[in-house]
Amino acid sequence: IFGGARAPADMPAVVAASDVVVLPSLQEATSIAGLEAMASGKPLVGTSVGGIPTILADGETGFLVPPRDPPALAAAALRLLADAPLRRRLGASARTRAVAEFSWDRVAERTLAVYRQVLEQACAN
Repeated sequence: IFGGARAPADMPAVVAASDVVVLPSLQEATSIAGLEAMASGKPLVGTSVGGIPTILADGETGFLVPPRDPPALAAAALRLLADAPLRRRLGASARTRAVAEFSWDRVAERTLAVYRQVLEQACAN
């Protein structure tokens, strides 16, 4: 089902009802939509652009495909849709990765570490 545009408030229910989330981006920073889907335990099919390869571990949390390659995008999505055990395993791994690597607490820790490093270098000079 391709449901079209949805209000942001509707997205948790839309993602929860989904089996797979597809990110067919041609350019992307860090995909908040991808991280939200991962945190919801959904495997991703995403293009290898921008920050998507940073969040999506190919073959572990979903599948990376080349941008502008609809057959590859479809094949990866269909593979997940046809294989429920694979879909569940990758979805569980996606959730684990999202929580461990990209939770706001983890992002804050990493940001603070960078600030501390910059301050230590500035004080050393």
